[in-house]
Amino acid sequence: MGESAKKMKTGMRAVAGFILIVPAVLNVCGAAGAAANLGLKPGKYTVTITYQVQDQRQSQSRSSTRCVTQQDLGNPEKIFNDQVVATPKEKDACSVKDLKSADGKISYDAECVNRTVHVEGILSGTEFAVVRTVKPEASEGVSLKFTVKGTRTGDCLSIGGR
Repeated sequence: MGESAKKMKTGMRAVAGFILIVPAVLNVCGAAGAAANLGLKPGKYTVTITYQVQDQRQSQSRSSTRCVTQQDLGNPEKIFNDQVVATPKEKDACSVKDLKSADGKISYDAECVNRTVHVEGILSGTEFAVVRTVKPEASEGVSLKFTVKGTRTGDCLSIGGR
């Protein structure tokens, strides 16, 4: 093989490597971009959850504080849920699909082990209000709908964030 053929082959390998790397980099940037597009500022939030089970209003709401970290912004399921004290277990984690976040609105679907979820709502840099509709996979399960409202009250103080 001649010297120019070797250079051409080496150049083609570099281009092929570049073609493989660019989509991976764009995918990582896209995930980071999706997190940034939520538009929420990390910090301590007062969160109020109000339940509605099969179209019957529950008379009680519950409130707590929650630390929303920069990492949490990468997964809306870590923010727009009804976990008050404990963090969701990995085995209970849901897969987010069709995330749309623009113009102060958010919506997405989540596929979970035993349920499907649809979340829709509004948000600003320091507040959010979403309606979360949960449908069980089992036909005898109870459908659940609840509102999650949050307002940023300051910075997180603990290292663990929760």
